[in-house]
Amino acid sequence: MKKKLAILTNGWSNYFIEDFVKGVKKALKESDTDIYLFSCYDFTEFSGYPNFNGYSIYRLVNYEDYDGVIILADLIKNPRILEKERQRILQAKVPAISINAQLKDIPCIKIDNYSGFYELICHLIKEHGVKEFAYFTGKENSIDFSERYKAYRTALQDNGITLNPQKTYTVERTNYQCAYESIDEILKDPEQRPQAIVCASDLMAMAVIKRADELGIQIPQELKVIGYDDLVFSSSMNPSLTTVKSNADIVGYEAARKVMAGYFDLEVIKIKSSPVYRVSCGCTEENSDKQKRLPIDIMSYSNENETFNSHLEIMDEIFTEATDVFTLMTNLDIFFQKSHHFEGSDFCIFLKSDWTSVLINTAETLPANLNYGNQMQAITSIQNNEKYPREIINTRDLMPSKMKTESNNLYLFMPIYNHSYVHGYFVCKNNLLMLREHYGYRWTMAFGSAVERFRKQNMFKQMSQQYLRLSTRDALSGTINRVGLEKIAKPFFAQNKKNGLTTVLFFVDINKMKFINDNFGHLHGDLAVKTIAAAVMEVIPKNWLPIRYGGDEFLVVGNSKNYKGEDYCKIITDRITKKTSIMKLPYLLSASVGTYSVPPNSTMTLEEAVEKCDEMMYEVKEAFHRQHPEMG
Repeated sequence: MKKKLAILTNGWSNYFIEDFVKGVKKALKESDTDIYLFSCYDFTEFSGYPNFNGYSIYRLVNYEDYDGVIILADLIKNPRILEKERQRILQAKVPAISINAQLKDIPCIKIDNYSGFYELICHLIKEHGVKEFAYFTGKENSIDFSERYKAYRTALQDNGITLNPQKTYTVERTNYQCAYESIDEILKDPEQRPQAIVCASDLMAMAVIKRADELGIQIPQELKVIGYDDLVFSSSMNPSLTTVKSNADIVGYEAARKVMAGYFDLEVIKIKSSPVYRVSCGCTEENSDKQKRLPIDIMSYSNENETFNSHLEIMDEIFTEATDVFTLMTNLDIFFQKSHHFEGSDFCIFLKSDWTSVLINTAETLPANLNYGNQMQAITSIQNNEKYPREIINTRDLMPSKMKTESNNLYLFMPIYNHSYVHGYFVCKNNLLMLREHYGYRWTMAFGSAVERFRKQNMFKQMSQQYLRLSTRDALSGTINRVGLEKIAKPFFAQNKKNGLTTVLFFVDINKMKFINDNFGHLHGDLAVKTIAAAVMEVIPKNWLPIRYGGDEFLVVGNSKNYKGEDYCKIITDRITKKTSIMKLPYLLSASVGTYSVPPNSTMTLEEAVEKCDEMMYEVKEAFHRQHPEMG
């Protein structure tokens, strides 16, 4: 039986994760094992609130179903979540290994950030004669960065160089943008400028080199720069960047090999990081071919990023323009059938089994819910680049059986959610493109936001319809009021013409309404209005419009779609007679009814047609008056 390895991570450190997974795959190459990678992203909302709800993806992991678990604990910076998963792993009694951060009673493999960085600082001092340093880092609170700074301090001390605290610069994050915006403080004053700037990440080092070039500072002749991570562009940029390779692939290899062998030794294993000497520290390197490729790589990345943005925009438009759930699902299917480069050749988008009721939920804000439930429905499923029928699966199965093949596979899972409500998840097979450049974060956030926006569009649509119903409804009779005549009846009349349907009108006028009000009071007058209205609405077809046209007048607007010439004048008056016969009223309650039809090719307006219908009704009313002179 095929084995299963679960890996839990946070997707922000995408370069590290990709290298780590390469090592894992290498270790499992000869074994019959599938890799299940559960990835998410924490972030800070615009309000300043830290959102950790993406970690709900770990709730899909039933540890009893796996033969081993690797948790990249240093990347998961939420102690509460780490402790919860630690307890679940131990309860399942499944072999597990933590990476770079120790979890109680779970074996740990750590990258020795210290050794590679220490060796590199010593290299600058001994090989290149550097004595004046500046250290450039971010505010991130992690073991990695603290070990790098410790290596920097110790290397200076061991080589007889006094650490100058004023030459340690801290910015918000160890990324390119923060570094680029802050580096002028170090670079612009030649007298204060150090011989070397040691950066806590390659991205910061790249920003330093870029800004130094803009200021005309030659590297490495006037300034030496080093980083950490050995990112993709580090070797191909000009000058190539001296850095430290974390050897994440070796860590992944060792972790997978040991956990699948049932390793339970709690002794911490350390994997050494390795210095990589290149031009930015003063070393020579034959790197012309890589540097020639750099513009092509950058252009390729730029084009891919632009294509991805366009992909998200189209997906967003589908949600925005859909008027109902069926249209939304159909258009998503068509879109992903044609365009799924980033999602891969095999993927599914799952929403919770109650997703249709959620999409039409009219609550202003959905209640917090980070559970996935017992069943999931695939709203889009692509297998081998072909559309696959939608299906409902048990949540524990995670994916359709068709996705599970005999060859070794890697499955990537990411949550789809908005704020504190989980809608579902995305799963793809043998495709890590979503991890690159944080595409996964942008994709899942865009999809989750689009689902919520579609829900609110429906909410506002329903509220608008409800408001229309309330604003166009006559409170006493329950029929449409005169406002509804403008907003509902006129469009209905125009649509009849457009559809080639004859409009049929019936005008109903309560007989001797003044006599009833004057002799029996307005409560009886109200009863008369409600009784006649009820009789009319009971007998006319459901799609016809009953309208209270005046105090004692009703207009019925229908069409020939479900009308075969029935004598609704008689049908209405018969129903009134039947209703009033059991009411034992102290007066005769009846109504006069007239009818008129407007062919679809007629140029007559609704107002003109109503006037004609009123005339027909008036003839009937005059006949009633002649028959009942006693009612005045």
